[in-house]
Amino acid sequence: MAMNESRQQQMLAGQSALARKVFQIVPIQEHWAVSDIYGAVRAQGTSADTRTIRRCLGELKDAGLIREPVNSHFQRIAPPAKPQKENAMPKESTQKVVAIKKPGPLDALASLSSEVMDMAEDFGRRMKGLSARIEEVALSVEADREDNAEQLEKLKQLQSILKSLQG
Repeated sequence: MAMNESRQQQMLAGQSALARKVFQIVPIQEHWAVSDIYGAVRAQGTSADTRTIRRCLGELKDAGLIREPVNSHFQRIAPPAKPQKENAMPKESTQKVVAIKKPGPLDALASLSSEVMDMAEDFGRRMKGLSARIEEVALSVEADREDNAEQLEKLKQLQSILKSLQG
């Protein structure tokens, strides 16, 4: 279903400031990967991690302002064109998008750094989970060892009683 420009503006007004920035970066003519969008957001001086950008993209998609033609690639949904006002606007938008699309090496490093941080957080969570499981097994082994020690003591008592009955 097509969304007119005023409806699009209303939907955008309900979004966060970061989501509005992300919306302006998402191209109309082509679809970009999340990493390209992230690099463009960073190039504009906005410090947000990839999860936040992904969340903004999801909210914009849910609102019907952008679409995901290919998995993890997003494209802005253009409102129906008006005769003269809209003709000038896409040229400006295209010029901005082309200028933003070329993230520099620092942007690539920032993106990689963010991915490393996400991996480190995930690794940390997994290590804590493994640690808890190891502790549970250790407690179980200790309980079994104590139970075995009690059983061994009872066996020794029984052997002692049998020896005294034989002798």
